[in-house]
Amino acid sequence: MKSGKVLVSLSIMLAMALAGCVTTVYRPAVGVIGTEDAAVEKLGDDIRSIRLVLKDKKIGIFYFTTLDWQIIDAGKRISGKLIDYLTSKRELTIIPRIEADAKMKTQAIEQARIFDIDAMRITRRELPVDVIVIGTLMQDMGTVRIELKAIDVATGRLMLVSGVRMPASGEFSAQEKPELTALYKKSPEKIMVINRTYFLLQWMKEKQPLVFLLAVVGDSEMKALRSSNAVLTEKLDRRRGRYQQERPDVMKKIISLQEGLSLMERYDQQRFGEIMKLKKELLGRMK
Repeated sequence: MKSGKVLVSLSIMLAMALAGCVTTVYRPAVGVIGTEDAAVEKLGDDIRSIRLVLKDKKIGIFYFTTLDWQIIDAGKRISGKLIDYLTSKRELTIIPRIEADAKMKTQAIEQARIFDIDAMRITRRELPVDVIVIGTLMQDMGTVRIELKAIDVATGRLMLVSGVRMPASGEFSAQEKPELTALYKKSPEKIMVINRTYFLLQWMKEKQPLVFLLAVVGDSEMKALRSSNAVLTEKLDRRRGRYQQERPDVMKKIISLQEGLSLMERYDQQRFGEIMKLKKELLGRMK
């Protein structure tokens, strides 16, 4: 029976390799695994199950995070164990964190930009990896659920989705946001939109302040600004007109950020409040 399973697995991997692995491989959580180490092995074995299509690719495993992309000790530890497990098998090219960190920072803003695969391809940022592995930890019915994704950097294709459940330790329950957990179960892609919006707006406030304001200043607030700060609104009008004429990609990004901000206002009031505070600071600075 065991040899039959091995033959089936090899047949699947061979078919994936011949097809270029155009489909996403799903390995969902089944039951609750008793220990953290066993959970790590399950995730590692799921990655190893597509090793033929990962051959000769440099793989970077990032710190696992909470739903809102906060790096916590449990995420660091579990992702570190996964690196050690896969490295010990000597089947895949796992880039050590210290080497990856030499070329990219591990702060959340860098994670947010790395996860934006489309932006990476447009800007052609040089990365030390071909495949990124990310993980999300969340409380779920008295257990901790880990969802892992492997993404091809060159194409943005989702190669693998793996899941595992293990007993809850309460280690990171304080960081949990019930609204986000509920939203994730209904629409995980909206969580990605909220997270990307939050971190990109933080970055834009310092690096691209006018784009930041175009994304966060609403119509009614813009009308009020016309009487209180005509110079700034003229700059914003000119910039918006230029983007509409010459940079439709930037206008698309602004609209996307506005949609993300709307979701943030509904589901994550804490971070929405932080963005509004940044807006207030920037408007005060531009008087």
